[in-house]
Amino acid sequence: MFALPLDSKQALIQWLNPCLPTCIALYRRLQFGHFTPGSRLFSSVDFTILTHGKVPSSPWIVAFVDRTCRPETEVWIAASWEHDTPADDSWLPQADDLVRSLLKEISKAEIIPQASSPITGSDKSTSLPADTNGYGSVDRDQYEKHLMNEKVVLLGAVHSSTVAILKRLGLLDSSFVGSDIPYQKYIFDLRNDVVPRSLPPGFVYGKVDPKDYGLVKSRTQIPRQDRTLRKLPSVAIYHEQGGSTASTPIAWGFLGVDASLTTLHVEKDYRGLGLAKSLSLKLFSDHMGAYWQHNPSDEERYAHADVATDNSSSQGVCKSLGGNWYFHVFWIRVDVSQA
Repeated sequence: MFALPLDSKQALIQWLNPCLPTCIALYRRLQFGHFTPGSRLFSSVDFTILTHGKVPSSPWIVAFVDRTCRPETEVWIAASWEHDTPADDSWLPQADDLVRSLLKEISKAEIIPQASSPITGSDKSTSLPADTNGYGSVDRDQYEKHLMNEKVVLLGAVHSSTVAILKRLGLLDSSFVGSDIPYQKYIFDLRNDVVPRSLPPGFVYGKVDPKDYGLVKSRTQIPRQDRTLRKLPSVAIYHEQGGSTASTPIAWGFLGVDASLTTLHVEKDYRGLGLAKSLSLKLFSDHMGAYWQHNPSDEERYAHADVATDNSSSQGVCKSLGGNWYFHVFWIRVDVSQA
């Protein structure tokens, strides 16, 4: 397993391009940047010396690791068997070894606290999710439990085939609830220019103001930190009343650190007006270009979203945007000391 310098990220991006859209989460995370002193790149192949588009015939795995992000996603992975699964099982022993080797390297990665990290206790912006939809208490317990155990690592948007390997190796931390919850990976083809929609009369676009982060976090089960929200592209919708614009948004959405459509929400009284679709198109048209190359290839012009299998309303939004469900991904916690 190679530990490679972050300045080789462009070589990795170019090398992974033929594996789009399967590797899109890691691909976009690398493009997003905002790396910290604790950010690391690990790879089973030295892609910096490989010809662009030349993929090894044997199994490979690569990962971006940043443990200062905990308890949010710390690891993003792409592997050969996710994009092109061999017809037989002869590759499984080697894949097992690669996954073990990667987790051993991750276990050595130092957690370097950021000035605003909850580990230091110097920033109170990290708050637990509100108790919404009846799940909040479980999420808060797991959030705190994760923070208190540095051996636990959260791997995000992990392809189902890699999750199967982790399960077979007995590396999932069974003390956490939800590792078996699948999310549908929707891919949006943006090769045609995205045109944002006009809003109904009385509504205007804007951005999410930091003063409203508390509201945003209260409407999601997913723990969000202010330090992360500040980095993310956002679009909000505000209601105009009596000739003035309300100071609090009635709908909002973000592009995550992997450029996924995330934290999309419309307040209850304003649903049914198509605002979620309008928000999504506005995010795509205004902000996806920041991730693409100056002259993007067709393979570059994808967006994506991860939707819980029981979230029919979000699935409907994705379908209305022309999204197609490609595969399942998981957010899983692993005790790297067991690797």
